[in-house]
Amino acid sequence: MKIMFLHGLESGPHGHKYQALKAMFGDILAPDCRGIKDETERLKIITEVINHETGPFLVVGSSMGGLMALRLQNAHPDQVAGLVLCAPAIHRPTSADLNLDNLPPTIVIHGIEDDVVPIEASHPFGERLRTVNDDHRLSNSIEEILCAVAEIRRTVNEQK
Repeated sequence: MKIMFLHGLESGPHGHKYQALKAMFGDILAPDCRGIKDETERLKIITEVINHETGPFLVVGSSMGGLMALRLQNAHPDQVAGLVLCAPAIHRPTSADLNLDNLPPTIVIHGIEDDVVPIEASHPFGERLRTVNDDHRLSNSIEEILCAVAEIRRTVNEQK
């Protein structure tokens, strides 16, 4: 199962989280949505990538990328086998239409010191939410993110 990384608004497709994922898991798909704030445009770019690859995918999304991972799952549920959401930006008014029911195996990691996305925004994920002593970038929580990806990958493989 391929891993897809979706970056946030202020980062790029090959930043620190991507590099850590690549070092541990090998080839990582990472659509480039730099400079694109419009969710519809971002989803078009991401959908183009999945249309040229064989899925389903384990999708790791950071901040706006976490919101886009949920948008992708809502639009193409058969293409998303699992989710690891890092401080997902679901506090945005545009996320009110998201369906958080019937998600595939999902882990949400959110820093208690996040001053960009309120941690309360992740409370609807309930037991799937793992809080860490970190800020929005989750720079000190890379190990937790990698462990979550490995855990979701195991869970998905066991379900096959």
